[in-house]
Amino acid sequence: MSHRTQIQTVRKILAVLLSLCLALTLAMQAALPARADDKQKELESQKQQAQEELEALKEEQQDNQENLESAQQDREATAQKRTELEGQMQTIQQKIDELEAQIAEKEQSINEKQAEIDQKQADYDAQLDSFAERLTAMQYLQSSGSIQLLSSVSSMFQLLTYANVMESIAQQDQQICDDLNDQKARLNAEKEELEAQKADLEAQEAQQQSNVNSLEATTNELTNTIMALDSSISEAEAREQALASAISDKQAEFNRIADELDAYLQSIINDAQNSFADAPISCSLNFICPLDSYKYISCQYGAGGHKGVDFAAAGNTPIRAVASGKVITSAYHYSYGNYVMVYHGTDDQGVSYTTLYAHMIQTPSVSVGQAVSQGDVLGYVGSTGNSTGNHLHLELRVNGARTNPLNYVPH
Repeated sequence: MSHRTQIQTVRKILAVLLSLCLALTLAMQAALPARADDKQKELESQKQQAQEELEALKEEQQDNQENLESAQQDREATAQKRTELEGQMQTIQQKIDELEAQIAEKEQSINEKQAEIDQKQADYDAQLDSFAERLTAMQYLQSSGSIQLLSSVSSMFQLLTYANVMESIAQQDQQICDDLNDQKARLNAEKEELEAQKADLEAQEAQQQSNVNSLEATTNELTNTIMALDSSISEAEAREQALASAISDKQAEFNRIADELDAYLQSIINDAQNSFADAPISCSLNFICPLDSYKYISCQYGAGGHKGVDFAAAGNTPIRAVASGKVITSAYHYSYGNYVMVYHGTDDQGVSYTTLYAHMIQTPSVSVGQAVSQGDVLGYVGSTGNSTGNHLHLELRVNGARTNPLNYVPH
């Protein structure tokens, strides 16, 4: 048998083995839904509902936290403003106290001036009474006594002296009265100036008191605002505790359902693997698993027309090239989400291989035309496109035809 004939025989054997693997896989997938569909769908529905409720609670917790922080910031700003106003009121009150002391001092000065004015008036009145008495005496002399006084005069000098004395007394009385009037007028002017100063101080006091009243009204409003904010903060803190408890309970429920679903799917996979063991096909490319670790295989090749294998894994798990090759696609697809296709060339038998990695969390780490080595990171596990959870959708195309990746990829 020629070498070429041997190669053709090997290819035929491989084709038969591949057909048997596909048949076994399809039979396995056809058998699984009869057992798994109802319970799996129920658990997946419960998990989805728990996840939605958990996300809603977390969103409400976030909103509540934002409201709490906003209320705390408003309270701090309001309390600071109230403290500033209280400081202003204290300063103004000190000014009012100073004005009241100045007013009291002006009042005392006014009273003292009024006492001086009253004394000058009394002195004026006394001088006026004395002057009146002298006038009365002079009138008496003119009516009768002057004749006797003149008859006793023995010389012209005595007569002139008498006249001069009388005139001097009159002038002196007049000067005293004028001085008293001038002093009284000056005291009245000083009193009026003091009263004007007092009135100005009282006006300043009234304005400062008005400022205090206005500040007190504003302070009272701020105090009411602080009380309302304190109430809001207390409610938000109580709500935070309630939400934290609810989230903890819901997380526990979600984890329980997820664990139950994981265990159920794993039992199906174990049963399938025990009943229908994969018939691994090796080639010279020597593929590796695209993930360092994963939870389980959530969907088998061929199930419901599925054209690949889904590896359930944590978000951001690195996705690695199963073999060396060249990136032929790095894009976004409505169904695949962010995905990459790598052409690996042909094996020793001339069979070509291409792999596809879908639902990456973000734009792939590689670009079209880039050469990659086996194990290089192509992207990270996500749930973009038509996906309901974090997983890697892996497809394998042998000579352009989709094939079950698990026949070639270790798992």
